[in-house]
Amino acid sequence: MPIARRVVLDACVLYPPSLRDLLLTLAALDAYDVAWSEQILTELERNVLADHPDINPDRFRSHTIAAMRNAFPNATTATGPSDKSELRGVHRDDRHVAATALAANACAIITINTRHFPTSALAPLRIAVITPGALITELNATEPELIDHALTSLAERWINPPRSVDEIVTLLRIHPTMRAAINAIRARHHHR
Repeated sequence: MPIARRVVLDACVLYPPSLRDLLLTLAALDAYDVAWSEQILTELERNVLADHPDINPDRFRSHTIAAMRNAFPNATTATGPSDKSELRGVHRDDRHVAATALAANACAIITINTRHFPTSALAPLRIAVITPGALITELNATEPELIDHALTSLAERWINPPRSVDEIVTLLRIHPTMRAAINAIRARHHHR
């Protein structure tokens, strides 16, 4: 597969839950290996709890974060300092993500905040910056059965409320960068 084998998932693609579920389901299906840091997980938790004060923080940690850790026990990566000179071109708020990519020996960062990760800073380190939409578009073109399997798996697991594959695809389409990818998936299904 042409995409990177090990990727860092930025906090912005781990929340909202539907995008996180799709990306982690694809990782569970061996589309790629995932990496994150404690700081990325803390950022995820902080953003979810800020948007949903009704969520119990302990429950979020014991369910969502624990499930992620259990499903991907090798994902959490200890990072070195994020103020390394080679990371200076990366937005200071996201240097920790680039430091995670370096420490994890990842070939890509999956993020929506591409402007925080300029190619000029990361290309010399051989780290690509890929949006979720670009990732899904590429997988849909190279491994369409993997995309279909992931979407079917989501539909089987989502029971509260239950959602069909089409409803999940509609939900995913609203996420930044995902519109073209979802349109391509739909077009492929309509040509069958």
